[in-house]
Amino acid sequence: MASLLEQAQAEAASLIPQKSAVLVATSGGMDSMALLFALATASAKYRWRIVAAHFNHRLRGNAAKADQRLVEKFSSQLGVKCATGAWNDKDSDSIKAYGLEKVARDARYSFLKNKATRHRCDYIATGHHASDQAETFLWRLMRGAGGSGLAGIRPVSGMASGNQIKLVRPLLNFSKCDMHSLTDENPIPYREDKSNSSPEYLRNKIRQELIPFLEKNFHPKIEFPICQTQDLLRAEADYAIAQAQAWLKAAKRAPFWKLHLAVQRRVIWQQLIQLGLEPQYFQIEDLRKVPGKKFAINAKELLHRDEQGTLRVGTHPNLEFSPNECLIRPTAKWVERELGNILVRCRVSSKIVQRDGLEAFDADRTGEAIVLRHWRQGDRFQPIGLKKPSKLKSIFTNAKVKAEGKRQRALACSSNGEIFWVQGLRIGEHAKIRAGTQRFLHWEWREM
Repeated sequence: MASLLEQAQAEAASLIPQKSAVLVATSGGMDSMALLFALATASAKYRWRIVAAHFNHRLRGNAAKADQRLVEKFSSQLGVKCATGAWNDKDSDSIKAYGLEKVARDARYSFLKNKATRHRCDYIATGHHASDQAETFLWRLMRGAGGSGLAGIRPVSGMASGNQIKLVRPLLNFSKCDMHSLTDENPIPYREDKSNSSPEYLRNKIRQELIPFLEKNFHPKIEFPICQTQDLLRAEADYAIAQAQAWLKAAKRAPFWKLHLAVQRRVIWQQLIQLGLEPQYFQIEDLRKVPGKKFAINAKELLHRDEQGTLRVGTHPNLEFSPNECLIRPTAKWVERELGNILVRCRVSSKIVQRDGLEAFDADRTGEAIVLRHWRQGDRFQPIGLKKPSKLKSIFTNAKVKAEGKRQRALACSSNGEIFWVQGLRIGEHAKIRAGTQRFLHWEWREM
């Protein structure tokens, strides 16, 4: 019976043609170091050219430096080149928006692609194994992924559209236990990454808590039935994708509404990808079910599906900022002003009146001259109860106000320019009624 090392090398040979140049992503951990050893020691037999590649994320201080030194030393012992790089330009806004794990992964794969191109490599090999597949399946299951997402990591996949470099994972049929045995049986050094045990990350909790629970109570080798399910899902997802692509390329198409539900979803999904948009389940369903329904995709553009099933992008006339504004000088009598499609009425009184639809402010804080206008880029507002002003754009987003609706909303500024009222939102902290308020600005509005 072949040893684990021989099995790993045979698996790699089934995926990587002879005379290929392979860049091996090598973190210094057990899985990647085992993969580097397996490929390097089989390189003469299969005439592969092997290059190790190590990316320092610069997140773990001296430990990260020790990882790099180990990879460089082991590569030298194996007689292979070692390409290194570091993450020096961390984008805090991207990290806040997408999370550290995703942004770090994107930076790592960008490095690998660049090094593979520089060293003229045909393949990038990673050390993903069956236990990683199980983690990916459970992680994506909790996020509501579809068939292609649950199908997990493919043995071979393209790096990116138009890029000839392929990603290859020769160890997908090996469990974590197999990886331990492989490193025990061979002279393979490695380092443990302590961040892999941090409960801060969901993947780590799946690895440390959920999978051991499933193995103890339901199946001792849970990764293998999961991998079997992924194989089935992968084939079914590939079929739906192929059908969708064929429909999109056809000169004469079958009616969109006659397509199988799975193919309809893939048609929408494929077009969103081509437009550079991230497919979301609810957006796909709305586009699929309701032709003509519009969705804002950025500050000025709207997306919709036509009756034939094609996604269209256009500019909505209401997505421009409106320069319109008017001045209100409140008095003891009701004063009316129109702005866009709303009518505002206000007056000043020494007594507060309470009734539905009537809002009240401190008239001394709103001032003698109030400007009524629409939202503008950069506006800031402090709703009652908020400790400090925030960008009105962010407040609209949190309130789920659509892009075209933002520019139609009216707002009122006090004499000193501070926003105290925004159509459809809570009143402003600046001009709220206080214990010492003596004059009250009564304010009401309606759509015309």
